[in-house]
Amino acid sequence: MPVTRQTIWLTGSGGFIGSPLALALKQSGMDVRCFTNSAVEVSGEKKREHDCFYLDYLNKADIARQVDDRGLPDAFIHVGWGAMANPESPLHLEENVQAGKILISTLFELGLSKFIFLGSMNEYGARTGSLVETMKPEGRLTNYAKGKIQVAEFGLEVARRIRRTFIHIRPFYVFGAGQRRGSLINDLYKSYKQGQVPALGPCDYYRDYIHVADVVEGIRRISEIDGSTTVNLGSGNVIKLKDFVTLFWKALGGNMDTLGFGSRPMRPGEPEQPRSYADLTRLKELTNWAPSRSIEDGIDLTIRVLEQLPPQP
Repeated sequence: MPVTRQTIWLTGSGGFIGSPLALALKQSGMDVRCFTNSAVEVSGEKKREHDCFYLDYLNKADIARQVDDRGLPDAFIHVGWGAMANPESPLHLEENVQAGKILISTLFELGLSKFIFLGSMNEYGARTGSLVETMKPEGRLTNYAKGKIQVAEFGLEVARRIRRTFIHIRPFYVFGAGQRRGSLINDLYKSYKQGQVPALGPCDYYRDYIHVADVVEGIRRISEIDGSTTVNLGSGNVIKLKDFVTLFWKALGGNMDTLGFGSRPMRPGEPEQPRSYADLTRLKELTNWAPSRSIEDGIDLTIRVLEQLPPQP
């Protein structure tokens, strides 16, 4: 008998994580249908790598029409999230939360069995050390983190009540080629190519860095598990940002004497970045997998891909 291809609906396929995720899911044999709530992104004004259908995330009737036209997917993966460059934007607590809740409740009402939501390690706030999924946040939370928490709590509760599956994935600090303009990696690469000295903050804080390719593979594997849960997706290690910058600049071939830390202050609203890292126990138990790519290998891969991309203005 022929094997039925799994159908995945995905939001955020134009983004840093969503775009390679859509490609990876397609390459694994899944029928992937991408959706966006931006009319501009499905018009002729902006060519996207993945064909995308318009979906009004705030309109229950529009969601129902899509299901009527295309049938229910096997899983819905919600990666799309507005105002990513501004962690204190009110959009995180307004439209982003409202859209997440409407998508979850409407699709579950229509019979969806599995909803996968991409949260954030920022949901832990200022916690330090090894971060376990059962921990509550501590310290200041950005609006971005608060919005992610609200959607995750809503989804987990609805799924528990009606006996469906809601999977909440918490990626840690994702890096790689394809990040938005103004990101640390793009600034470093652009400075090197233009023979300039990069303007850097003190870089005294810490990050659990994970390459985007490992995040994509992790999401693909996590999406196959049964049962509602929250899962960390990080490297399980921590590096001081100053050391990461030094490794990246060295891999580019930059003059190490030109690196001057502290010439640029931290941006307003920058989330706290204490010395913390992902506990991967649950990830390993559920998927029998964990990221194995080193920081150095991830940096080398990032640079190789950046070399193939058109230069940014």
